[in-house]
Amino acid sequence: MSILVKFKDLLVEALRDNKRLIIGLYVLFIIVFIAASFLYAGKMANVGNISVSGNGVGGNVDDAIGLFIHNVEAGILTYIGSIFFAIPAIVVLVYNGINLGALGQLFNQMIPNGFLKYIVYLIPHGIFEITATVLQSVAGVVLFLFIWRFIKTWRSSETNGVSDSFEKTKKDLIQSIVIMIFSIILLLIAAPIEAYVSAPFSEFILGF
Repeated sequence: MSILVKFKDLLVEALRDNKRLIIGLYVLFIIVFIAASFLYAGKMANVGNISVSGNGVGGNVDDAIGLFIHNVEAGILTYIGSIFFAIPAIVVLVYNGINLGALGQLFNQMIPNGFLKYIVYLIPHGIFEITATVLQSVAGVVLFLFIWRFIKTWRSSETNGVSDSFEKTKKDLIQSIVIMIFSIILLLIAAPIEAYVSAPFSEFILGF
């Protein structure tokens, strides 16, 4: 069996076993995004003239490699940090939802129909990048569950030592790694789309 086929099988199993967690965190992200969009609507009205160029819709965004490296570094930190009761996994997901929702309202104040144009801008790369962000949080939660279950199993009288405990709980660790790798693949797809496609796509659809 080839590595790609093995990885695909492990990925399908991991996504299936953690389906509820994936859906739950995706729903959490959407709720936070929508809530932030409403809550920041009034606050962004007080923002003064801010130049969009350099880091925004239609601006001179970072190149694809820079975007990819930045997002992967953030994802790895979230994943590793989630050994602390999965707190970073949830906090980062909520932070991203708030940040994107607030940014949409900022554009809404700066250009006509800015929020709609911002959403159109997000669609091409956001399908991959937002999904990757959610999966990074899922991977972090599953990593924490592995540690929790490993310790619990290790302390159980029904388990014979560390190696036995690891054998009984390693599936969670493997699934967390597989999901994390898949999120990186999604970021690899998202980066060039964000750098070179999203802005022209939004301009083509709605114009700026």
